[in-house]
Amino acid sequence: MLPELHPGDAGALLFDWDGTLVDSQRANYVALAGALAEEGVQLGQDWFDARTGLSSAEMVRLLAREGGLTLRRPVEEIVADRDERFLRTAHEIRVHPEIEAVVSSFHGRLPMAVASGGARRVIEITLRHLPIRHRFGAVVTRDDVERGKPAPDIFLRAAKLIGVPPNRCTVYEDSDEGIAAAQAAGMAIIDVRPLTRRASGTSA
Repeated sequence: MLPELHPGDAGALLFDWDGTLVDSQRANYVALAGALAEEGVQLGQDWFDARTGLSSAEMVRLLAREGGLTLRRPVEEIVADRDERFLRTAHEIRVHPEIEAVVSSFHGRLPMAVASGGARRVIEITLRHLPIRHRFGAVVTRDDVERGKPAPDIFLRAAKLIGVPPNRCTVYEDSDEGIAAAQAAGMAIIDVRPLTRRASGTSA
């Protein structure tokens, strides 16, 4: 395990999903871009990369609002389209090896949870293909809370489910929204972007 990823004296570890645990940035972009193309909307890679802490629904709403766009389908249908496109490639998604080393090192030693702004169905189906699937005491998604990141709800719920006070949790994150959410929850943060984005060739 890389020393910069060591959580110190943390009482529990919470992991964001997309871009943190798994190298899914490109697959997520392609899926959402494809769904939006059906609306005649072009999704810029840079715009997407700068907002990866948001859920797909929140991204679609923000894009429409910023561009003054009228969408043909409801946001929920666009997101469902995006999810189906992504799931066609779910078996190709891989764990970031740097983060997998952390999970392996602390499995059985510290409680761990996934805390993601993604959809539960997508995460659970993708997780089935990965060797880390049994190592988490809880999986919390955008579907489980009232507010997504940058609100702290996802992280606070994950901490509650694994029975660890928020101030004893360390969060692994790769987005500004996720970091803001962890800060609002009163948790320690390890920003994985210098490692995972360099390794996957994704620009910040």
